[in-house]
Amino acid sequence: MSPRITVVGAGSGYLPGVIRGLLHRASDLAGAELVFHDVSDEHLQVMTLLARNMFAAAGADFTVRAETSLKTAVDGADFVFTTFRPGGLPARHLDESIPLKHGIVGQETIGPGGFLMACRSVPVLLEIARAAPADAWIINYTNPTNIVTDAVLRHSDAKIIGLCDQWVGDTEVWAGLLGLPVDGLEIDWIGTNHGTWAERVRLNGEEVDLAPRLADLAPAGEATPHREPVRMAELGKALGLLVNSYAKYYYFHDDVVRELRDKGRTRAEEIMAMLPGFYAQVAAEAGKADPDPSRERGGGEHGEFAVDVICAIQRDERRRLILNTRNQGSIASLESDAVVETPCIVGRHGPTPLVMGEIPRAVRGLTHAIHEYERLAADAATTGDTRLALQALLAHPFVTNKRTAEKILEEGLAAHSAYLPQFG
Repeated sequence: MSPRITVVGAGSGYLPGVIRGLLHRASDLAGAELVFHDVSDEHLQVMTLLARNMFAAAGADFTVRAETSLKTAVDGADFVFTTFRPGGLPARHLDESIPLKHGIVGQETIGPGGFLMACRSVPVLLEIARAAPADAWIINYTNPTNIVTDAVLRHSDAKIIGLCDQWVGDTEVWAGLLGLPVDGLEIDWIGTNHGTWAERVRLNGEEVDLAPRLADLAPAGEATPHREPVRMAELGKALGLLVNSYAKYYYFHDDVVRELRDKGRTRAEEIMAMLPGFYAQVAAEAGKADPDPSRERGGGEHGEFAVDVICAIQRDERRRLILNTRNQGSIASLESDAVVETPCIVGRHGPTPLVMGEIPRAVRGLTHAIHEYERLAADAATTGDTRLALQALLAHPFVTNKRTAEKILEEGLAAHSAYLPQFG
């Protein structure tokens, strides 16, 4: 039977990428009903028109309808795909700028900035979890995905899978650094979201000896807003394993703080400056018979990963994917109910984590610290307990001073008060 897929956050700039992802698997999801929901009716209507015309141009057998009511949107859904940012980019700017003012990296998914976003995201995801059908799968892209997934799993009865396609881009970077082709390359990324590492790599099923390749690395490659190959290579050589692109925030923290301050504006401000042009281009394309919307802001292949997860469950594909889910023995030293990012086999019953063993010793302490922070953060974001919130910030490796944690917490809760009903 064809699924009903609800997209919460369908007015997002990432939606063109989701549409392209659906087109990529159109024959596998033929007959699917897509229900779009967003708090911005203007963006919702534009993206709904865009989807209908892109599907029609490609001959894809999908129906699309827009719903402004969340309850109506999720009613009868088999999958609820969540991709939104509570408070929008102005809130992201605060997440990035408040910690930076106090000498700590400001980032929307990790550290104090990520904590503030978690406090806004978790209540909304819990509302969705309560409204969705009991047997629906929540396929979550909303950040910070590890904390959000943990909160929903431990504070509701909903089924949820946390997504992040960072590992896809990091695999491509490491393929170039190691001189290996991307096709056929399989890396065992394990840890927590944006805190993953790998010491096992296979090419077409054959183990790759990383030691000589890491020792001989000649760091090269152009930095992007998301990845810095030179720093990734430097850390890989030092640690003797592959590092994720967010490792720079932990191992070059003070350097990154200086760089962020020197830029003079946050990443959110950069995105806000380009968004009017982006949405204008998408709106202009939406009414055409064969639209070709911008590939900026995740409008390219961003949605393929989420659609692949949906297809793996819907079609019982038994596909290997790297996801955020309950540990269940995948990583030896973390609790069974810890949320980890790890390779899984995905089929009709959802993800089954593969046994990966232990986190590499060189990064084990850091990974465990991140996990303990995330667990405290999930509970604080759920309950609105300010004491737990302070404990979460103090547990994060970025934070080394109680007074600083208190100031960030006080300023952050005040700045985002409109989106934090649990702290009222």
